[in-house]
Amino acid sequence: MGAGALAICQSKAAVRLKEDMKKIVAVPLNEQKDFTYQKLFGVSLQELQRQGLTKNGIPAIVWNIVEYLMQHGLTQEGLFRVNGNVKVVEQLRLKFESGVPVELGKDGDVCSAASLLKLFLRELPDSLITSALQPRFIQLFQDGRKDIQESSLRDLIKELPDTHYCLLKYLCQFLTKVAKHHVQNRMNVHNLATVFGPNCFHVPPGLEGMKEQDLCNKIMAKILENYNTLFEVEYTENDQPRCENLARLIIVKVSNLVFNFQYCCNFRQKILFNSFS
Repeated sequence: MGAGALAICQSKAAVRLKEDMKKIVAVPLNEQKDFTYQKLFGVSLQELQRQGLTKNGIPAIVWNIVEYLMQHGLTQEGLFRVNGNVKVVEQLRLKFESGVPVELGKDGDVCSAASLLKLFLRELPDSLITSALQPRFIQLFQDGRKDIQESSLRDLIKELPDTHYCLLKYLCQFLTKVAKHHVQNRMNVHNLATVFGPNCFHVPPGLEGMKEQDLCNKIMAKILENYNTLFEVEYTENDQPRCENLARLIIVKVSNLVFNFQYCCNFRQKILFNSFS
């Protein structure tokens, strides 16, 4: 992004921040108390799922950000490479966690929304590519055998916990759409992998960490380049998508509990009826 475009982005962010602060001051105290604080950043994906803070198996905050960027950010030059205003990003974070309704178009902008998404991924307690599996991902690419990389990579991705698998798939699906607009946004697969590699893989600091990060970025590029093969062809017509199953998991559990309770009640009533017959 050129200096002029960057200045415009930052200027818009600053204006919206001032307007946002005015809105917060204008909200009566009794209305502010109605909102419930929910920690969203630095929380495991499993915990967000358990608390019902997901939509179709995806963290609701990620879903909202991606939907906004799909509509307004695909052709934004320097998308994800240019950071949003730090204060605006923090204000958006606080709003999401406090339960205040957030309209990214009014409360923020494309740059700040993109930065918020990266922040969410970066602050996950366990990286999107989990620490348990990360060494195996790296080893696969250190071996350098391209003939087995793709099939082995698919197998490794399948080993991710359901919550991590679903978010990775959703994120990569979105990023492949971003890459299709690379002529306008200047973000091809390589550039996107360079940005999201550090957010999806957590590496140690120091020289060794830098070398490891370079490999992780290459893995990220490989995943984006082969998205269709790695995520979509694994399902047959009779299979239900893994992420849909995850989204229905809690509902199914509750339904089973209700069914079992009703069954027990009916069974007890039948026994009592027979005993008085």
